[in-house]
Amino acid sequence: MLKQAVDTYSKSSKIIHWLSAVIVIAMLSLSFFLEDLPERHQPLGYLTHKSFGLVVLFLLFLRIIWIFYRGKPSLPPTVPGWQKILARSVQYGLYIFLFAMPMSGWIMSVAANRTPIFFGLFPVPLPITPNKELATFMNETHEVIAWILIVLIVLHVAGAMKHFFLDKDDVLQSMLPGSRKGKQDADALQSNTETGDQIRHLQQ
Repeated sequence: MLKQAVDTYSKSSKIIHWLSAVIVIAMLSLSFFLEDLPERHQPLGYLTHKSFGLVVLFLLFLRIIWIFYRGKPSLPPTVPGWQKILARSVQYGLYIFLFAMPMSGWIMSVAANRTPIFFGLFPVPLPITPNKELATFMNETHEVIAWILIVLIVLHVAGAMKHFFLDKDDVLQSMLPGSRKGKQDADALQSNTETGDQIRHLQQ
């Protein structure tokens, strides 16, 4: 069951978010140069690319499970309704295509009879027989999804920058590593509780 919205992201949520972000941005950036690698380095390049793709898929599932378990902060009430819809649409779009991207690459590899070997340790197969047409289709799909992801990431970052520079709220800070927002909220709650106790004591 989905939990109620919380005030700030947990440490685990931040780790999953930023680890996923670093891997995805690095993979998207380096993917443009995979085919230009010297031939002797291409097997290692593709093995690493496929392995990190599977890591992204695992982190996505972990993130979704954690959201259902822990909940997530809601946007400030000052944010207009249409902006909330846009922000959530971009976020859900990221989830969808962060799933579709590694899955399309995984299917493509297996269909091309090049099953991923997770960091050279063990194969990660799928119940798919080699199929050249399917591999070609998934290769094209993989490339299209990459461009869609780039657009969504740009929109996501632009939204975060807007909250920080224009709206001057705590949306970006709530996801930054080492953010003190959660601690400040807890301190404020404790302070209010202590103040209430003092008032009740004086009234007695």
